[in-house]
Amino acid sequence: MLWVFLLSCWKQWQVRFRPVSQFPENSELDLASRTADGKRVYPIWFQDLLLGAWSEGFVEKRANLSMIFVKRNRKYLLVTFDNLSNVRDTAPNREPWACKFARDADVCHLGITANAPHWFRDEWLINRMQTLANEGFFEGYERVLFAGTSMGAYASLVFAKVCPHAHVAAFNPQSTLDPQIVPWEHRFEAGRRQDWTLPLADGAAELEKQALVHVFYDPQFELDKLHADRLNGSNVQKYHCRMSGHKSALFLNRMGRLPDLMHQMLFDTLTPQDFYQIYRSRRLLFWYRNAMRAYYEKTDRTAVIDRLNRAFTANRRAFFTHKEEVALEPDPMFTED
Repeated sequence: MLWVFLLSCWKQWQVRFRPVSQFPENSELDLASRTADGKRVYPIWFQDLLLGAWSEGFVEKRANLSMIFVKRNRKYLLVTFDNLSNVRDTAPNREPWACKFARDADVCHLGITANAPHWFRDEWLINRMQTLANEGFFEGYERVLFAGTSMGAYASLVFAKVCPHAHVAAFNPQSTLDPQIVPWEHRFEAGRRQDWTLPLADGAAELEKQALVHVFYDPQFELDKLHADRLNGSNVQKYHCRMSGHKSALFLNRMGRLPDLMHQMLFDTLTPQDFYQIYRSRRLLFWYRNAMRAYYEKTDRTAVIDRLNRAFTANRRAFFTHKEEVALEPDPMFTED
């Protein structure tokens, strides 16, 4: 059946060496999304690392995670980790968390993606990050910022330890899911089942080695507060994102202010005063109004709700009288958790 073999070889050659532009629209090999007029838009990291592009970088693919690095002009490095919502993303044009932000800021970006809720308790990844540190990968930058939300925030805390003096931006982090250390944590069963005997298990350990650790959480969300209470040190700055629950980054993104906040942390200009000025925008979100209303109902203060609704309506009317509504649109550069 020589002709069958030759036909098979021909089909494989067609797929392997055919230009990307010739892949059919429904092909699993087509990494592009489509605009309204049918144009293909490829993932940012793919555009940057095409053979004809000027960028440097690499992609390392494992069964349950990937590591994508793009080197850019400015001597700043952003290291980000996926969250749980990213794990469920099977789109071929998927991008690491904050990929667009890094491109727009023209900074280098190392994005670690996850294909399972493993909390990055992966021996290969731990060894690979340590190897990168030993090889000087994290050196030569004016600033290195590790960032993520929830599962990604935990990873940013622990993997920053391979890069002393790095900065950290942790939104709603778990300090660890080791049952021996946090027996009160009953969420994230898949994460609690991981191997917590591997190195870099506790995000609360050795925080003094980092330059500055920004921790964002809602102090009224009890379990997140318990984790935040474990993160202490003179270099740890905590920010109270009231009424945001376990979704502080999403809350800030809905305000349209998350990119501003990330920019200030990356370039080390953020102060608590700056943050709380930014956070005042929460008063314009229906999400915030609904959370406040639920809080007053829970605490049997229903008489306040009418005043809350009137103040909320007045705030939005005053804002949109003077500013464009686009200011409150979420930024697509950050995926939602």
